[in-house]
Amino acid sequence: MNPPLLQVQGLHRSFGPSAILCGVDLALHEQQCMALIGPNGAGKSTLFNVISGSLSPSAGDVRLAGVSIAGQSPHQIARRGLARSFQISQLFARLSVRDHLRCACLRELGPHAGSWRGLWGAIQAKPAVRERVDHLLLALGLQDCADHLAAQLSYAQQRLLELGMVLAASPRVVLLDEPTAGMSRSETEAFVHKLRELTCGLALLLVEHDMQVVFELADQVAVLHEGRVLACGTPAQVRADALVRQVYLNAQGGAE
Repeated sequence: MNPPLLQVQGLHRSFGPSAILCGVDLALHEQQCMALIGPNGAGKSTLFNVISGSLSPSAGDVRLAGVSIAGQSPHQIARRGLARSFQISQLFARLSVRDHLRCACLRELGPHAGSWRGLWGAIQAKPAVRERVDHLLLALGLQDCADHLAAQLSYAQQRLLELGMVLAASPRVVLLDEPTAGMSRSETEAFVHKLRELTCGLALLLVEHDMQVVFELADQVAVLHEGRVLACGTPAQVRADALVRQVYLNAQGGAE
């Protein structure tokens, strides 16, 4: 098997005397989907924040395509090909769907000096950005509301727009933090179908509490408990793990 595209090695993160991550090891390969599950307080959000650069590790390393990204800024990590979404919406209520995607395509421009007005003009004028935005609108099924404000979208459409913003910069690794939270079952099913379609060929790491989504999407499942990886394997292996069932799955009502 090829080396991991994203590798977490002996990762620790503490806040004062409180240890949140305690030697986490994970390996995500190209075109693989890994779901990260665990009880509230297990350290999932902290792990995402360290991987994506919002937090620096207290010890250990994070490597993307063989290069250490530990301690780099989110902007630097994004330029290396890792993008993420957040559990809480990051949209601007009075910005249009199209303009959200335009902003997310900034990486296409590379370094750009000058005023914000000049930068925005460059975004709008660049053919590659226009083509990318039009492609995303069609792929997301949001072409009919491209000029609507984000506040006018349904909740499920807002989550789709956030997914589009993550994908706008053509990342190699995508981190999604509870992408289906708050959706109805029908909305979840439609979102999962679209997610599978849009992330085909990418490496995907997601935090998700909906076990139906986890076992439908993931090739690998990692269970985090008290800052440590309790188990990692195929969905079938995790389902069959007695300790996992005791600590997490049974507490959530099981995954039968």
